Amino acid sequence: MRTFVKVQATSLMATGVDFLTTILCVQLGHFWYLSASISGAVFGGLTSFIISKKWTFANSSQPVASQFSRFVLVWLGNAGANASGLFVATHFLGVQYLVAKTAIGILVGVTYNYFLQKDFVFVMS
Repeated sequence: MRTFVKVQATSLMATGVDFLTTILCVQLGHFWYLSASISGAVFGGLTSFIISKKWTFANSSQPVASQFSRFVLVWLGNAGANASGLFVATHFLGVQYLVAKTAIGILVGVTYNYFLQKDFVFVMS
């Protein structure tokens, strides 16, 4: 249960970076919202990896390079699921992009990220 709480706290911090980057790119940089979302996902992903390595899964004895390569694989799936869900929700369902990003992010975070980070990226021995 403790690991689950730490993963969720880490996810909240990374999500904050993701959303802030996305909003700044759309509002100030005039990026297309999907491009902005991918930029946000990159910065949020890096934030997540750093916090996970240093705090959430600090007891993991796996080499950093191995963890990072597995993290990138999981992140690519995460980014793809988030971008696809965002596109479907905004284009076909007419949902505002931040509402859609929030809903899709929660769904992907709880069903995909937690288990893969715990059992594949930061394997605890």
